Amino acid sequence: MKTMLALLLILSSGSALAGPVEIESGKMTFFHKTSQAEFIGKVQLTRDDFQLHCDKLIAYYKNNQLDHAEAFGNIKLKQGKITGSSNKAVLDQVKGKLTLIGNASLQQQGSRIQGETIIHYINQEKTIVQPKAGGRTHMVIESDQNGSTPMSGGSKK
Repeated sequence: MKTMLALLLILSSGSALAGPVEIESGKMTFFHKTSQAEFIGKVQLTRDDFQLHCDKLIAYYKNNQLDHAEAFGNIKLKQGKITGSSNKAVLDQVKGKLTLIGNASLQQQGSRIQGETIIHYINQEKTIVQPKAGGRTHMVIESDQNGSTPMSGGSKK
């Protein structure tokens, strides 16, 4: 379990939530009354070294601060050597929770976890992988000839 959490550094790194958010897209519409911004077309969200690409992103604001965001279609995540994908992603800034929904997966140097939904509680360093109804989750941990994994810092346990 500890090894799997290393794979999730993309989600738990404090720096991933530290800097300003920059969002680029083909089109942006801001709804002033509801404090929402909708981004459509090759959306790219960047914060420090974290990147999220999707077809559509809706950002919800409270008191001029990002409260939560929903990303739709062809979700691709990247931070360092860690990548991920899903059909939908929801970031809850207040609860410190990132949820990947629909064919969710995270990969690092050949190792990966997969499920229908991956929920990560950033501040608690807790991750839940849920399967489709009646299905199972999947985890692959690659190791080198010495038995070291890319997630174990290169030392065999």
